[in-house]
Amino acid sequence: MTLATPTRRRLLGVIFSALLIAGLPACQKTSGPQPAAGPYSVAEVFDGDSFNLKAKNGTTVRVRIAGIDAPEKTQPYSNKAKDSLTELLQSGPIGLQPVKVDAYDRWVANVSIGDRDLGLAQIQRGYAWYFVRYKKDISEAQQQRYAEAERSARDARLGLWAGIDASARNPALMPEPPWKFRERNRKEK
Repeated sequence: MTLATPTRRRLLGVIFSALLIAGLPACQKTSGPQPAAGPYSVAEVFDGDSFNLKAKNGTTVRVRIAGIDAPEKTQPYSNKAKDSLTELLQSGPIGLQPVKVDAYDRWVANVSIGDRDLGLAQIQRGYAWYFVRYKKDISEAQQQRYAEAERSARDARLGLWAGIDASARNPALMPEPPWKFRERNRKEK
């Protein structure tokens, strides 16, 4: 039994559309522009999870570390988080594994110095949260390491987690996740 020509065209159109739509996310993730090649030098560190690099060709590469969220500039511990990231970035040649470009035109990337994952290092030091909302930007193994590192830093009261104890004297020092801080500030405006 053969399909009539109009029916066949409609069926082929539906199949083609489904294949095109299914393939778009994969194409967007793997193709497109890439950041300028390294080696990189640190141009500016903004906070505990974002910074600018200068590539070898002089291009500025804007970066946000995948899978973490560090205190905003007006939050307690933001300067310490920034200082921690600055120290890490200056410890050796910087490696980038880009994931995507965010709404602020920054490369969301896994950032490393040698084998050291800088997102994990920031969490281990207590200067960033594991950003579960964007867990798809990092591997399952990283997700597990980030969650465990956050628990360990919190239990040891490292970095911003020291604020849990200090908040008994000064409630403003209680660690507030940056995403909640941003949401609260949007509502207050």
